[in-house]
Amino acid sequence: MSSSKFDFLLVGVKEYLDSKQKYPYPDLLHHGMNTLSLEIKKSVSFPKTMQGFLKLLEEPVKDYCPPKWIPSEFDGDFGLLDMGSLSEEANDYIDEYLAEAISERDKVPESLATTIEKIIEIDNSTFIRLFNELKKAYHNDNPKKAQQEYLILRPFLIEYKYATGKDIKNTFKRTRYISAEEVGDLYEDCEEGRDYWYCDRCGILIERDGYLKGLKPRLCGNHHKNLSYVHRVEGQKDLRRVKEGVWRRVCFPGIPELNLYSALEKLKTEHPDYLKEVRLYPGVDCYDIQLRFSDDTVWAINFKDVQYPYRLAQKLEGLYREGSLRYNESFYVISDRCIDKYPNYLKILREEAKKLPPATQLSSDRNFRQRVRDKISELQKGIS
Repeated sequence: MSSSKFDFLLVGVKEYLDSKQKYPYPDLLHHGMNTLSLEIKKSVSFPKTMQGFLKLLEEPVKDYCPPKWIPSEFDGDFGLLDMGSLSEEANDYIDEYLAEAISERDKVPESLATTIEKIIEIDNSTFIRLFNELKKAYHNDNPKKAQQEYLILRPFLIEYKYATGKDIKNTFKRTRYISAEEVGDLYEDCEEGRDYWYCDRCGILIERDGYLKGLKPRLCGNHHKNLSYVHRVEGQKDLRRVKEGVWRRVCFPGIPELNLYSALEKLKTEHPDYLKEVRLYPGVDCYDIQLRFSDDTVWAINFKDVQYPYRLAQKLEGLYREGSLRYNESFYVISDRCIDKYPNYLKILREEAKKLPPATQLSSDRNFRQRVRDKISELQKGIS
């Protein structure tokens, strides 16, 4: 169960980190700090400076917060901060619990709900506006054009983690529903002359004291600078970087989706007579991938890369299947790195996903790819 004292502190810290003006402190942070100073564990001294306070927040929450403060949904072995920014656990808690809680205002104090809404709006409002515009065009104006432009926008943000104004302008100069200026709002300026980094597996990396950290350290935590999948980008004039909120909610989930799509496209190229079509984000992202085979069967796939099955289970439901999005079989495909860390992942997911139709299948990434190859083999045998 959520704790309002903990929530005030966490959201106040998030608001403080996002603000360019560091003083006066946000009201929620001020409230959270004052309350914590009165109830902090007796074995811990409350810091006298903001720098000391931020350092304390890097420590496991259970080490300084009273047990009754820590929500059951938050793992107390983690801190609120990690290398000066919100920890993975803190970001997940805001996204997965507090963002949902504000839909029921009677369960969340008004001041907290208002601040969370503002944070989410700042992080992701431009992309949501573009997404809604494309959805509207898909249903009411020009479905083909809207779909084409979504297939330009989302992969561009994933591939061009760092982009110049020229990159953006050249890519979106002929789009009908998306302007280059709007896409530019999804980025923030980089400093000329400093180094930036990214990982092929998880995207943008933050550097502090010579160490690199990604968005999801528990899924992708090894970022030594000499690794083949870690890359340096030199800060130059007009270089921009995708904003953190956009990367967290839009781009990071898209990396494994595009990897699976590329693998399926390769199979289609190798077996065009049997795997007839591989569609990415059909219906402007009603689900992730649609496969059409030579026997006219259609598969619908959503890819998930969420570490904990209990968290993911609450969100799973049947895939949309109207019109051109109809399918014969549907799948939730889970990244191999999640399953490797949690061997009973699929079993737990099936047991806990109460809104998931029994016919919807669960699979690891590697097993799903094999299943597609098996389907192609069956079609080859049947036709020969």
